Amino acid sequence: MATPKNNESKNNTVNNPTETKVKCPVCGTEFAIGEREHKATNVTVIGKDSGLGTIYLPVSKRGEVLAKAGVDTSRYFSIELPNGGTQLMTYDENGIPVAVKSDDPIVQQIVSGGTVPNRSLFRRWVMSQMFHGLRFASYYYGDGFSGWLKSHGYKYQWKMIVEEFRVQARLNGRDNENFAARNRWFNKELAAEMAACHIEQMRRDASRRPNHKCKGVPYVHYDHHNYFVTDIEKKLITPMVTMALRIHDAKTPQGLYEAVRDFANTAHINVAGDFSMCARFKDAYKGMGAYATMQNLLRFHGCRFPKDNEFYAPRKSGLQMLEDAAVAYADEGWRLLGLMKQMLDENHIDIEAKMKEWREAKRRKNLR
Repeated sequence: MATPKNNESKNNTVNNPTETKVKCPVCGTEFAIGEREHKATNVTVIGKDSGLGTIYLPVSKRGEVLAKAGVDTSRYFSIELPNGGTQLMTYDENGIPVAVKSDDPIVQQIVSGGTVPNRSLFRRWVMSQMFHGLRFASYYYGDGFSGWLKSHGYKYQWKMIVEEFRVQARLNGRDNENFAARNRWFNKELAAEMAACHIEQMRRDASRRPNHKCKGVPYVHYDHHNYFVTDIEKKLITPMVTMALRIHDAKTPQGLYEAVRDFANTAHINVAGDFSMCARFKDAYKGMGAYATMQNLLRFHGCRFPKDNEFYAPRKSGLQMLEDAAVAYADEGWRLLGLMKQMLDENHIDIEAKMKEWREAKRRKNLR
């Protein structure tokens, strides 16, 4: 049970059956909420007054939450105080127990309502996507991962990159390890190249549009607007170049996210039906997908890092060798995809069997 702020009672069980309770999905802690309507993480909650006052998650439970999230909690512990409360403790560099300061990064994430990084689950849904891509077959788009990615359409790269930079902006300063792993492939340089690639395709597409005439002056119809042929560069292309410069000049992850979002919203993507995905985006997508997949193969599926490559070192862990490969292939994601395929082969991973296993697990979960 959660502990009331005034710590007047160690037994906080509320027996009123009409009262609303909230249960933490991670540690199982329950607590009652007040009668007045209030907002709590994008939901409106209404409950009968429990009379317990303000409810806080006990520090003894915080360690459990962190441990389940894959964060090393071996140096943290809690003690009971004489007044009935609890104090979160840790060890300093000399091994002497000391109270955890209020600005401790882990405590800050909990108290501020932030997300505790769950590194033990490193983007497991990505592995499912990669497996689907590897097994993809299409006469129209082509077989394999490249065909699967192409089947998503041109707009997908912009929707994906905008969301990626939104997440990175939130991770920056809060989970720098995860931020660095994602920014290795999806970064400002990629966004700038994607914008340049899009602008060039816009210029080429506009020049191929059939000409109409207004009082003898030729014009083209582009995304619900008419442009005189002589004004295409000035009125259609130049505004996009200006937006692209904002991406190039972005100084922070938040600034980069806003610049890429604004570019995508004004880049006439609705008329880009036959545009080609940026080659660098496709390579980055392969690199990040392969990296996340191999993380999970090493962590949860008993796989070993493949031996027949330059990154194998007997005295290193599989995850360390993967990091070495990721750094080396930061600009060559397709090579990391090849290393992932090698890992699948050497560990005898049956993709079809894995996908069937996941489908069955999902079916059982839906039947509960």
